[in-house]
Parts: sequence; structure tokens; C-alpha cells
Amino acid sequence: MFHQIKYKISILVLLLGVFYFWVDAQTQDTPRITDFALSIPTDSVKPQPIKKFKQTGIASYYAKKFNGRRTASGERYSGKKLTAAHRTLPFGTLVRVADAKTGKWLVVRINDRGPYNRKRIIDLSYEAARQLGITKGAGLLKVKIRVVEWPEGYKPN
Repeated sequence: MFHQIKYKISILVLLLGVFYFWVDAQTQDTPRITDFALSIPTDSVKPQPIKKFKQTGIASYYAKKFNGRRTASGERYSGKKLTAAHRTLPFGTLVRVADAKTGKWLVVRINDRGPYNRKRIIDLSYEAARQLGITKGAGLLKVKIRVVEWPEGYKPN
């Protein structure tokens, strides 16, 4: 009988650990790129079907530790490329990201899903963040984004 109770307690502890890890991943300030099986499924997020896409909000950037890990699109993340993560835009979309204060801008390609922090609109690669000057301060920047080019074969309504 003692072994049955011990077994049930160990299962309960395991389930609580998985739940804790999942809640922690949802509330983290730093982005997590598919660290766990409970991440956002890529096919459950539909692209926004509009021609002119504009958005204003807070941008952050990937930590260097994510170098070499797979993104939601299947390619490997490289901090040296000008790429980004967005929740709804289709993979391959070219997006102009502009500093809301200075107007300094660059174009990045969407290749991942995120950011996981709901207060942010885009996660930039390290190189894109460096060029915009995000890496020198708090790691956050108010930006304006707009689609420059939709991926080949994608036709927004």
C-alpha cells in the first residue's frame, strides 16, 4: 500500500513540475524558442489577411543562447542575420521596423513565432537589435512595423 501512495505522489509531483514549467514559460520576460513541447503551435496562428499591415508597440530581441536552435519555420536561428519573430505574419514576410522616436529603420524577415510576452509585438535577431541600438539599453524599444513585401504565393485580401 505504501508503494501505491508513493507512486501516486511521484506522478503528482511530476505533473506539478510540468505545469510550473509551462506557467513560467508563459510569464517570462525573455523569449523562449520552443524550449518545451507546450510552445505555441505554428499552424494554429493564422496570418492577418490584410494588404496594408501596420503596427506600433514594443520590440525586444533574442538572447545569444538561442543561436543554432530551430525556429518555428524550421530554419536555424542566427543572431547575425536580420530576422524576427511575429505572432501572426506569415514566414518570409519582409517587415520594416522603425524606431518610433528617431525614425531609424531596417528591414527584417519573419522566420519565427513570438514574442511570448504579450506586451511586445516583435522579437528581433541580435544583429537587427544591435543596428537599432536596443542592445545598449534595457533591451526594449518602441517601434513601428509595416509589411514591405509579402512572401511569394501569399495573397492578402
